[in-house]
Amino acid sequence: MIRTNQVRALVVAVVFGFGGAETLFGQATTGDLDGNHEVSLSDVSDFVGCLTGPNDPSNDPLCMAGFFDDDNDVDLRDVAAFQNRFGFGVGPPRIDLFWPTPGMWIVDDIGLTHVQVGFTEPVVVPNDAVRVWVVSRLGIDGGDVTGFATDYDTEGFVLTVTFAEPLLEDRVTVILDYLIEDLAGSPLDGEIYQPSSAALPSGNGINGGQGVFRINVLQGDANRDGMTDASDLDLINGLLGLCTSDTGFDPNADLNSDGCIDSVDASIVSDAVGRQLPATDGSSPTIIDIRVSPVVFSVLQVTFSEVIATQQIEAHSCFLIDSNGTVVVPAVVGTSAFGTSAVYTLPSEFPACSGYSINISNAIADFSGELLPSPVEENCP
Repeated sequence: MIRTNQVRALVVAVVFGFGGAETLFGQATTGDLDGNHEVSLSDVSDFVGCLTGPNDPSNDPLCMAGFFDDDNDVDLRDVAAFQNRFGFGVGPPRIDLFWPTPGMWIVDDIGLTHVQVGFTEPVVVPNDAVRVWVVSRLGIDGGDVTGFATDYDTEGFVLTVTFAEPLLEDRVTVILDYLIEDLAGSPLDGEIYQPSSAALPSGNGINGGQGVFRINVLQGDANRDGMTDASDLDLINGLLGLCTSDTGFDPNADLNSDGCIDSVDASIVSDAVGRQLPATDGSSPTIIDIRVSPVVFSVLQVTFSEVIATQQIEAHSCFLIDSNGTVVVPAVVGTSAFGTSAVYTLPSEFPACSGYSINISNAIADFSGELLPSPVEENCP
């Protein structure tokens, strides 16, 4: 991917500049003034109508959804919280470009040498904000790929991650953490809802969220079935001689992306026959329970439908957000004896969980490498 120096246009929506909609699983949500279970532009006019000023409570019960600071009125302090919590105006930084293009497989004879990530605004990228792991290493050395270099282009807002050696025949997971912040200190709004075919820009309009991408790398896999065999060679041979301008051209069969399907592509397949991606169990883990103490809490326990890859889980895969948009990150994470639960310990005790949302990243995988299908956000139980 090449990103040229360009002017970034910031499109600010009418009134408050709302950039998206926030849905919180059908429960009563601060900011949802029209009761349709999401916070969107339709709530802005209702919110303005609820502005009564300090110490002047509204008689409209729907205005209670505008009480961000719980003082029973809707005033300028609530306006500030409304803007911060739901990403009004510029909002938190997001991922808006990724290479390899989401959904693209690497099928040439070189492998995955690097990835590039573009952001919607200037960001600061700490050294530990990028993690890469591969399925073939699970259970051996934790799955992590180490020794990669990072380079951030401050003009194009593009981060390049270059691997020490090309990654071959693997399911590669790239995680961009919300340690990445914009120049105002707002953490990355990074949620990716389908890591293998990500829709961009990332996020849900709220501070926080890990960007999770899955890239399949397998030389010669023209039909993208996870193995290189005679069927791939048949596909190439049936399209030999076709180029991009020809009817019937299939870009998947152009393994080296030079614009034509030729003997070079056939050779790439022939040299790789018998290779395949690491097998997974084909079933993504799901969350079946989230528990916190009903009064003062410092621990969250998340239970999954199956055993998870305990060596892959990290504290940042869970975080809380309060009604002001403040992100609370656990200090440590552990797992249950059977590996089906993650136990997150917060840096201190907090009052009743009311007013927080719990966010779980889809960077979590089962023992075979299948990722949680999407990030999860729920109001505190």
